[in-house]
Amino acid sequence: MQLLPTDQELVQQSKEGNMEAFSKLVDKYRQKVFQTSMGFLHNVEDAEDLTQDIFVKVWRSIKSFDQRSSFSTWLYRIAVNRAINEVRKNKLKSFIGLNNEVKNSNYTLDNAETQLVNQEQKKQIRQAINQLKTNQRKAFILFYYQELSMREVASVMKISPKAAESLVFRARKKLQKVLSRQS
Repeated sequence: MQLLPTDQELVQQSKEGNMEAFSKLVDKYRQKVFQTSMGFLHNVEDAEDLTQDIFVKVWRSIKSFDQRSSFSTWLYRIAVNRAINEVRKNKLKSFIGLNNEVKNSNYTLDNAETQLVNQEQKKQIRQAINQLKTNQRKAFILFYYQELSMREVASVMKISPKAAESLVFRARKKLQKVLSRQS
């Protein structure tokens, strides 16, 4: 049985210009990068475009990746920064996880009412998350929607694990406060 190459091996091969190795990295991380993009943009087409742009940027800069951190940490750092830049550039202020994008198309009267309530709740959550400071939003998305550990969040954001915990804690408190006012 042949072992799958590690990220480190694929990165090294990619640095040498091996597109097949890079394609394997793209295949492995595409969904997570897309979810990160969706977390900031809340638009499937924009998130798909941004995901492609992120991997183009990664390909162009992979030779400069010094491997002091893991490839995934480096990739998430690029993805989060590009997503924030895209939000700023387009003045998009919406957020919601990828799972909430998938909707049930079987409409019954009860189902339609439930979906209206769910849409209003999603809107309130997006508005509340938009009120978070940029670093709080980054930490919140990475921790709750990307399910990274605090240590991984800290590594992606280049901060200490304690600082990451603090950002997530403050984000959660602010969201609770904002959402309780909306109820």
